[in-house]
Amino acid sequence: MKAAFWASLLLLSACVAPQPFLPPQAPLAIEPPMAPPVENTVISPPPPISGVETGWSRAGQGNVRPLQGGGAWLHEFSVRHEGGAGAEVQAVVLDVNACRLCVLDQPDSWAGGGAIDDVLDRAGAVAGVNGGFFSPEFTPLGLMMADGRRTGGWQANKLLTGALAVRNGVPQLEWNAESARGAGCEAFLQAGPRLVDAGRPMESLERTKVSARTFVATNGANLWVLGTVRSTTLAGLSAILATRDFIPGLRIARALNLDGGRSSALHAWLSGGESVTEAGWSTVRNFVGVVPR
Repeated sequence: MKAAFWASLLLLSACVAPQPFLPPQAPLAIEPPMAPPVENTVISPPPPISGVETGWSRAGQGNVRPLQGGGAWLHEFSVRHEGGAGAEVQAVVLDVNACRLCVLDQPDSWAGGGAIDDVLDRAGAVAGVNGGFFSPEFTPLGLMMADGRRTGGWQANKLLTGALAVRNGVPQLEWNAESARGAGCEAFLQAGPRLVDAGRPMESLERTKVSARTFVATNGANLWVLGTVRSTTLAGLSAILATRDFIPGLRIARALNLDGGRSSALHAWLSGGESVTEAGWSTVRNFVGVVPR
């Protein structure tokens, strides 16, 4: 009986033996998005890359126009949900090999929503959106660094769950648990909540309040997106950004919500010399800008 018992135990141990360790695979290379040719840029059109099935899809072709300086484009299009909801999207897609991201402080509490044009133009930015949240006293909520100057202080809560961090000209979206809290950064902006992680929409986001939204997103490599969606819920925005072919050829790996509602604003200078401005209704404390290298 004992021999049979030990033989059975050995057989069960063999069935649950751990699998051999496999080294992690390198991430798939993501090609740049489809866009009209731009002078002095190395970006070329790739085949589409699949995203996540969310019930959302693009409605029609939309419009894509190059921005001044090369390496960035303004995408304007509509999205529709299979349940009937819809939203309008304006998104600046940029290659950080050709452009850099910066955080621009705007300390004048009486500047008005139209200040986005002047602030971005003074910084030499060809595009930008409104940035993070701020208090009734017009101080940043969370930590902000612009031109290497620190304002506000680090906070970790249900709203401020991530940050845009720029070190030596290289931007990253950092989640709180992995953030160095601005160490070594020339630009840093806390915001939230997180919208997309590892290419998938975040769960447990608010699903009832429809408003204008502003976001920053990346494919995890050289391609970034700054944009506005008018109008949707936080859960809807999360799903839209994770949708298959939201931007053809660009799969969003991470996305972070910025201040929205009356603050949502976007400004872009097109290659032909004209500008596109969707100013917010409120004065905001900071902006995220796109500056050609």
